[in-house]
Amino acid sequence: MSADFLDDLEALLRQRKADPPEGSYSATLLTDPVAVQRKIMEEAFEVCLELGADDVHPDRAAEEAADLVFHLMAGLVGAGVPWESVTDVLRNRRQGGER
Repeated sequence: MSADFLDDLEALLRQRKADPPEGSYSATLLTDPVAVQRKIMEEAFEVCLELGADDVHPDRAAEEAADLVFHLMAGLVGAGVPWESVTDVLRNRRQGGER
């Protein structure tokens, strides 16, 4: 998944937060912290189940990981945390910075 795609996803979610389309699933996630928290936990659990299976299915693992990334991004946008903050932390850790 390219950084450009994640930037585009973040921009789309920010737009939906600012101007929520009626009935939009993502708009609901962006305005309901409990709903997005539940989805993040659910998707993380599903990723763990798939990756812990005796016979990991790469396509299924990728689908579950995509669901997790989407819901995590929605949670971050809903909370006002820029994706760049996450990548900055990762970059800092890679360079031996504070953990």
